[in-house]
Amino acid sequence: MSKNKTQTKIGAPTFWEQYRRKPLGMVGLAIVSLYVFVAIFAPYLTPYTPKEILLADRIAAPAWFRSILPKFADAPSSVRISLGSQEWTVSEAVGGGLAPAESDDSPLSVIQFEPFVRDEVVSEEEIDVLEVEEYPKEPEQGVVTLSYTLPYNYSAPKTFGLTFNYWIEAPSDSKTELEFVIETPEGKRYSLWGKSASGQLANQPARIDSRDLSLKQRLGMTIFDDPAPRIFSSRGDYSLLLIARTIPGEEPTRVYISDPEFYIPGTVHGLLGADHMGADLWTQLVYGTRISLSIGLSAAAISVAVGTAVGIISGYLGGVVDEFIMRIVDVLMAIPDLPILIILGALLGKSVWNIVLLISAFAWMGTARLVRSQTLSLRERVFVEAAKASGASDAYVMIIHILPNVLPLVFAGMVLRIPSAILTEAALSFLGLGDPRVATWGRMLHNARGFGAFTTLAWWWLVPPGLAITFLSLAFVFIGNTVNEILNPRYRERS
Repeated sequence: MSKNKTQTKIGAPTFWEQYRRKPLGMVGLAIVSLYVFVAIFAPYLTPYTPKEILLADRIAAPAWFRSILPKFADAPSSVRISLGSQEWTVSEAVGGGLAPAESDDSPLSVIQFEPFVRDEVVSEEEIDVLEVEEYPKEPEQGVVTLSYTLPYNYSAPKTFGLTFNYWIEAPSDSKTELEFVIETPEGKRYSLWGKSASGQLANQPARIDSRDLSLKQRLGMTIFDDPAPRIFSSRGDYSLLLIARTIPGEEPTRVYISDPEFYIPGTVHGLLGADHMGADLWTQLVYGTRISLSIGLSAAAISVAVGTAVGIISGYLGGVVDEFIMRIVDVLMAIPDLPILIILGALLGKSVWNIVLLISAFAWMGTARLVRSQTLSLRERVFVEAAKASGASDAYVMIIHILPNVLPLVFAGMVLRIPSAILTEAALSFLGLGDPRVATWGRMLHNARGFGAFTTLAWWWLVPPGLAITFLSLAFVFIGNTVNEILNPRYRERS
């Protein structure tokens, strides 16, 4: 082999080339990438929003329990039916009927009764000759019954309900009655709601809930009875009946039924079940990813930015400035963070951005000390002395020469600050100091603690947010340690 053979010069490996050789760093990056994907595409990963409630029964179990636990084999899923004008069937019509819908999907149903008129005019001389029953003194009663067939093939639910709005346009001499009835497959009828009105009636809401005492009294039950298991005791086709009766006056009578919705909250629901309000837990977990990442990144960025600025100023200027700043840092580091955060959180109010600012205010001191120690070394370097000799100002030296050289250290510190911020937010939300309007993992755990998840052993409510916090925090620790090992020679030597 020739001695003067050209040798290939191998350059130093790039940051990414070094990073991808670290298994833990790649695992952390993969986990964070998954969380970011979930946060971005959250609306496409669930059909609900965190604010939607009554999607299922209280603390409903996950739907996949049906496949693995015999106890839930025939547990009812949620039934929610919007009874628009096209869903009703007219099963009875005397003196009236269902008016044509404005559109195929119109939520408004109109029952119209025509005024009562006699077929012929009779003179006073002929009245005594005619029989009374042929010309009654009171007008005939009109009845219209709207029916909807509900197939139900599950075990008995715990509750059910119906909501709608209604109003009546009628002459003052008419009387109208409305009634909602459920008919079982065996033909037994339960009258759940009724309203009687004379003449016109303004728009009013109607609400039927099987847990209400008024409904139990209407059905002749005690306060301890449950109407839902009694009414839905068998499987088959149930009939939902909306009955309108009227004694018509001189003008037509119209009954308007708007936005009727019948629902049976299921005892099993979705991927992770439901909370105490019937809200979807999978939706809260998915949308909580956005908040946790936002809080972690924002709080870490603010605290590291403040700590970097303070550290560079303190280390570069030295003297009295350095002594004064470091004594402030020592005092703040000696204060216990969580009690102060609890007090300030209660005083400032429950807001996500208040939490971010509070976390940032008590998280910058470590970065300031780390950057100061590095700055003390950098300010003695030749390139700093050359810049000062050429007339560069202190601000110019700190921004142009000191800052770029501490950025690798700052970046590694920022990545390691993110899990701390996420855990702090979760702790504050768990203690009830988080924003109740925002779905976060800490808020999920707070609700689980306060509304019976621990006592009922609803682990599907407790475990997912805890695992989500654990894995995300662990992923950032893996990334931070890997970055620190690559960029910080002293850390690499200790490793």
